[in-house]
Amino acid sequence: MTRFPGLPIGQLTLDAQFRITAVDEAFIVLFEGGAELVGQSLDDLISERDRRGAVALSNRLNSFRDDIIDLALVINVAGIDTYVRLRIVRQGEEVIAYVEPSDSDNSLTYELALARQRWSALLQRSDEGIVLLSPTGRILQHNMRFFELMQFSTRHGITLAESALEGRQLATMLPRAFQTLADALTHGEDEFLLRLEIDGRTLEAEGRTLRLPLRGRIETLLLMRDLSEQKQIADRDAVIQKDLEQAAKFQTALLDQRIRMPGLGIDIAYRPLHRVGGDLFDVTRMSDGTVRLFIADATGHGVTAALSTMLIKSEYDAIKLDGEGPGATLTALNDRITRSYLKLAVMFTAAIVDISPDRRTIRHACGGHPGPVLWHDSTPIELAEGGPFLGAISKQVYPEWSASHPQWSSLLLLTDGVTEARDPEGQQFGEQRLYASVEEALQRGKKVTANVLAHLDAFTASQHQSDDITLLVVQPELS
Repeated sequence: MTRFPGLPIGQLTLDAQFRITAVDEAFIVLFEGGAELVGQSLDDLISERDRRGAVALSNRLNSFRDDIIDLALVINVAGIDTYVRLRIVRQGEEVIAYVEPSDSDNSLTYELALARQRWSALLQRSDEGIVLLSPTGRILQHNMRFFELMQFSTRHGITLAESALEGRQLATMLPRAFQTLADALTHGEDEFLLRLEIDGRTLEAEGRTLRLPLRGRIETLLLMRDLSEQKQIADRDAVIQKDLEQAAKFQTALLDQRIRMPGLGIDIAYRPLHRVGGDLFDVTRMSDGTVRLFIADATGHGVTAALSTMLIKSEYDAIKLDGEGPGATLTALNDRITRSYLKLAVMFTAAIVDISPDRRTIRHACGGHPGPVLWHDSTPIELAEGGPFLGAISKQVYPEWSASHPQWSSLLLLTDGVTEARDPEGQQFGEQRLYASVEEALQRGKKVTANVLAHLDAFTASQHQSDDITLLVVQPELS
């Protein structure tokens, strides 16, 4: 007689040793056989393909009392493997095993098995200690992190093995320092959050009761966190932030923006992506009155790029007053970097612009860097650019250009973080928007860098900056 009419559930009757004593008709129909199973052990029913299921079933049967075993595994009946849900309960002197086929992807057992495997994966990989307790407070499942955090030991100080935890009453294993946790578990509180101090450590215990509508309380989920580790991380991060702030001060001092040159107005904006950045600039007056502008952009961002700028600045300072032209100076700088720091992979783009003492002639050279832009009668003039990156290969030659522009009104040098900034749709700020914001500032007598940054911020709509930003603007002062 079928116990669950209309449902695909077969029934096996077991004795105290879990040998099969009876097989119902539903089982025989569902699995096209099964009468020959009488007298066999339930363990023998598990397919050889499902070793994990066989181990799980054996472990549960060894500790089976009055609880319920509920597993998803593969059985073999009449030579055919079938994925099933096996539910074992005790009824008086007998033990009953209910078997439900669950081969289809949309079956509840299939979904349950997937959920359990996902849970198991999360359980083992979690940074928190996790333990599941039965309604009576016994340990059903735990991860290694829980075992490490709790440091269980006997009254005589002997450390317990992890395998000794399963099935034991957690509340009785806790040290006196965890009495509040033991009380919360014993009293069956639905939710609790406790802070525990032991051996110089601060642990946080968060408990939550799991319930089902008809059965009520079924399990307790307990999470354990080591707050002292979090404090150590926070303290370490605070030290790092303090060091970064100090590094930012050093870099700001290195890139002193309060630069004064006779006959020229100099306007500089420097906005690093992080506290420190990989952009670099310098303004120097040569012995003959020439004003030399230098701008560079180290590859990468953050601390690594900032350290690269320190090396670049040091090597540039050593040669910038040697009297060589912009192209020769870039060649010398590249050779010094590749000779001294090749293993550090200090790579960067750079440009040097020399403004003659009479402010009429502009000489410049570039190495992988955007070329200078001159404004004449409100018209932007893009000067030539070219030459390889610096820091990769020695003995590179950097072309140099020279031109006379008697009536120029503004000269702009920048890093590509300006033109490559993007709006929320991914569109770049680009040269045309840049030029328009510069021209607007020149026509209205505004500070160029401030106006460009204002337009840039409006364009990006407060999107996170993706690169360091540097603008260097030079304007001849009216006599």
